[in-house]
Amino acid sequence: MLSWRYALFDDRLSIWFRLNIIRCMKKIGAILFAVAALLVGAVWLMEYSETFESHFETYQKLKESELINKGWVPSIIPKSAYDIHERHKVDVGRVNARFRFQPDDTKEIEADCTIVSSSDTKIRSYRCKHGSDKVLVRLGADGNGEILSE
Repeated sequence: MLSWRYALFDDRLSIWFRLNIIRCMKKIGAILFAVAALLVGAVWLMEYSETFESHFETYQKLKESELINKGWVPSIIPKSAYDIHERHKVDVGRVNARFRFQPDDTKEIEADCTIVSSSDTKIRSYRCKHGSDKVLVRLGADGNGEILSE
């Protein structure tokens, strides 16, 4: 009779153990999920907190913002540029800019930059120095332009 009660107690203990292990694993899983979510959030925050975007109606407004003097926007942007959208990353010095311009305002870029051959006849591409880096300048015959960090 004693062995039967002992076996019943042993079965109850075994079930209790299994249930506690399952509960513990669920808690560990929830903690790991929360830590992973925090890490992803921190990486996302670091990535986008160092990115700045600006819009300028004219080249003059861009120049007044000091972004050219500070080196965030290349000085080779055409002087006739307007509707300028720029985005730069502080931590790596990357810049991207989209703008509209007068298609005949390319003399400075042609003088200071190297033309990049392209099969697209509607877009002229140039490689230009920007600080210690290089940027790709793409100027469309329709007056759309962009500057991309390489």
